[in-house]
Amino acid sequence: MNNELDLKSKIFLDLVSANVTKARIANGYSQLKLATEMGYSSASYYGRIELRKNNEHFNLVQLYKISQILEIPIETFFKQQD
Repeated sequence: MNNELDLKSKIFLDLVSANVTKARIANGYSQLKLATEMGYSSASYYGRIELRKNNEHFNLVQLYKISQILEIPIETFFKQQD
């Protein structure tokens, strides 16, 4: 059960990251521009999260900030896209 739950969690986090990337690009933001508006001094940390390097992922506060900056509903990040 734990392995299945871990796999489902990874798939979910990958979905969230993919949706954030799509939303960022659709709204004309570079990683650097969005990272700066979120309060980071560079895009490197943000980029690692977006790419899921070393299993890093967005937390709820980061997702909230992104949704506010891009002016989209936060639930957009959790939806399966067609």
